[in-house]
Amino acid sequence: MKKELKTKLTQERIIEAALIEFSQKGYKAFGINELCKKHSISKGVLYHNFSGKTELYLACVRESFHKAVSMIRGESGDVPSLADYVERRHRFSKDFPYHSHVFFEAWMTAPREIAEEVEKEKAVFEQLNQQVSERLLSESTLKNQISHSQAMDYLAFIQQLFRSYYLLAESDNNLLDFAEKYEMTLNKVLDLMIYGILKDDKEKGGIHD
Repeated sequence: MKKELKTKLTQERIIEAALIEFSQKGYKAFGINELCKKHSISKGVLYHNFSGKTELYLACVRESFHKAVSMIRGESGDVPSLADYVERRHRFSKDFPYHSHVFFEAWMTAPREIAEEVEKEKAVFEQLNQQVSERLLSESTLKNQISHSQAMDYLAFIQQLFRSYYLLAESDNNLLDFAEKYEMTLNKVLDLMIYGILKDDKEKGGIHD
């Protein structure tokens, strides 16, 4: 086996184990020693491939965001409709719970000390969200007084407002319950938030079209 392939397989195995641990404990409670012990990974091997907890977490975040984008885009790789976006995001959460929980923590509650690094990994998903909004508007009719740029700003603002509200309203719940409830509520919120900018409500591009 070539060295490059062996290194790649080793890193994938470490990331797979780390996804489980980070998804269950979160970044702050995660421990390298426990990971190595539970998953029979040599600390020497781990530190040969990753400098430590932060680099390993960012690798898991990167893997999670790319997994989400790949699943939401589907086999065609095209920008999905809003309805497909919601359905596929829900399926991602259900079919890949470890990736989903790491994704959610990084998306909503990234640790402050590594927030800047996490933002760089989130960019791929932020871009997809913007493309979905662009497609929604291109296939819909805006109210007469609403411009395209105003509509884009509105959609971005409402999504950020919802995230901020949810962090305050559900902060007492553990991360897993928090993530599951958020995804369940997201569909309803996305459906409601477009009423303010589109003509004829859902007949002109709502989620359930």
